[in-house]
Amino acid sequence: MKKLLIVLLSIITVFSFAFMIGCQTNPPDGETPGDTPNGENPPVVYQFKTSELSKYVIVYDDSNPDYFTLASKLKTRLKTKYNVNLMTKNDEQFDPTDYEILIGDTNRYDHVSKVMEYSVTVDNGYFRVNVGGSYSADKAVTYLCDKVFTGQDLVLDNGEYYQKSLLNSIRAMTNDATARIMSANILADVFANGSHNKAYYRGELFAGMLVAFKPDAVGLQETDENWNDVINDYLTRIQKAYDINYARHLALYEGKINYTSLLYRADKYKVDNSGVKVFSWWTNGAFSHNYHMRNISWAQFTSLTDATEKFILANTHWSYRTEHDNGYTYLAGSSTPIATNELRTQCKDETNNYMTTLKQTYSSMPIFLTGDFNTSLSFFTEKNSAYNWTPTSYNIISEQAKSNGTSVSTVPTSGHYDHIFATGNYTVKRYEFFSGATNQHTLLSDHPFVFTDVKF
Repeated sequence: MKKLLIVLLSIITVFSFAFMIGCQTNPPDGETPGDTPNGENPPVVYQFKTSELSKYVIVYDDSNPDYFTLASKLKTRLKTKYNVNLMTKNDEQFDPTDYEILIGDTNRYDHVSKVMEYSVTVDNGYFRVNVGGSYSADKAVTYLCDKVFTGQDLVLDNGEYYQKSLLNSIRAMTNDATARIMSANILADVFANGSHNKAYYRGELFAGMLVAFKPDAVGLQETDENWNDVINDYLTRIQKAYDINYARHLALYEGKINYTSLLYRADKYKVDNSGVKVFSWWTNGAFSHNYHMRNISWAQFTSLTDATEKFILANTHWSYRTEHDNGYTYLAGSSTPIATNELRTQCKDETNNYMTTLKQTYSSMPIFLTGDFNTSLSFFTEKNSAYNWTPTSYNIISEQAKSNGTSVSTVPTSGHYDHIFATGNYTVKRYEFFSGATNQHTLLSDHPFVFTDVKF
């Protein structure tokens, strides 16, 4: 009996781009199918003849677009390479047969897979390829068509004979740090084009980042409607696969998707208070699109295990001179184009005032401010700047890390716009800036993420 139950594409959340799970086997790409782990030599239970490929049907779980996408890509590649045109059916439309290629969490077999990886196993006559999302599905299709369906007959033993993590390392939090704070601009789906795929594809990369870095609190920018659904889906997968419970906060504002939502470890912290400050120019009515929403979202977090461990995370996205169809931007009712720094300066002034108020109200705990400020580091470090960009009594985390030697990457003074500020009693233990060379990060977003490990 020839059974090919391939590509159990159980998508489960995220492993951030270029980091590799150390506890898993990662044989070289050229490993010969049929090799078994640990030198075991179980009886042969599976044989596959490429000449019989035309008998198969590609069966996918249609609960997620990744599964259909993978089924379509595999169908196309097999058609191109072997000139066989296989049917694709979702698992509710098609009763089980002896010749199936399974894609996703079908009703044939339950499996929990890791994000940012794919694996090939043989188990009691079933040949399975499991992937964690659209990105790893692309890699799995390439592997299947180039290394498995080679035109040669295969004789495979029970066991796992190939596993590939697409992550290079894990960034563990500094030993004596209290919390890891991250700023993450994920590029609104509406802006995705060219080198950046849509949010449902990049979602696996973002999920991988969460699994690899495990930030305690994240200021998210550009979470538009499509990202909202993708993030919620992957947070469920992460909890199922890794037992890490992330929760969204302030995901909605006045019935719209909040552009600057917060993410936090709900298995470590609870939210005691929160709020949203909308920039005045936004309420002017100049813009109505969700992806132009500008505000400050904040929450006060308390540790579930230590009630004295409290902090605030605020998150924002400043404006710049937004170019519209006529090349200029106007506020509602205005016939004069907005000056280059006009909206950004308004965001700065209102942020400084609001963050000063938060500091006065919550003087007993550290406060962190993350965001896409559309402003280079040099604007904040210029001591005699007429604009006074840095909020009063707040510090620039990257500058503190550089001073005490805890910065682990070079932070450019220009060319990036995401920053972290802080005030109160805390110590910077680590700061990292994601450079453009950080493997899959450049596929995830056009903005480099930043994070800091702090002790308080």
